Amino acid sequence: MYQILIVEDEVKIAETVKEYLERDGHYVRHVTTVAEAINSVSAETDLVILDLMLPDGQGEYVCERVVKLYNTPVIMLTSKRSEQSRINGFAYGADDYLTKPFSPRELAMRVKSVLKRARPKDNVIRLEDGIVLFLDRRTVTKKGMEVKLTPNEYAILLCLVNNAKAVVNREKLVEYLNAPDIFDRTVDVHITHLRQKLEDDPKNPQIIKTVHGHGYALGLKRCA
Repeated sequence: MYQILIVEDEVKIAETVKEYLERDGHYVRHVTTVAEAINSVSAETDLVILDLMLPDGQGEYVCERVVKLYNTPVIMLTSKRSEQSRINGFAYGADDYLTKPFSPRELAMRVKSVLKRARPKDNVIRLEDGIVLFLDRRTVTKKGMEVKLTPNEYAILLCLVNNAKAVVNREKLVEYLNAPDIFDRTVDVHITHLRQKLEDDPKNPQIIKTVHGHGYALGLKRCA
């Protein structure tokens, strides 16, 4: 079962889409504004179906934010039909783009396709060194043994995994935690605890590397 968030201010459209997706066994939530979308999406959200014309702002902002923070796939819904609108949508990070009016059955099939591409089989991410993240349970194992992580430690690790090809600065990690009261240096404390739990030698970290002056980077590759 995947968790899907519908961001659509046309209630009848949202209810129809929700019904189709629930038939496929998904857990579906529906919100109608940019503000509700930002508050509702999390690392556990598997897919966002996003209308671009919302009463309190533009859906493109939501798309850019959820892709940046959570690497969550997005299907855009819009009445904008121009080629440039499609190009702009993909530039903001959308995985698919469907114009209104649309067939709910077609959308359901596109959802299946995007989820199949975007999420690992069995909702699992496998890394080198025997580290496995179970996305549905939000747990981590190393060489078959569960590693007890706090929610913030798990969120930081997931952020690094989702941005494995980049250096992640402290500011982005703070955003990923969705906790504005956390200071940049608090992230360093969580990193220290993560290293103590995951690294063979915490004083010579190979899993979570420090990039001085920039932030942190994942030192492992994903396994097939």
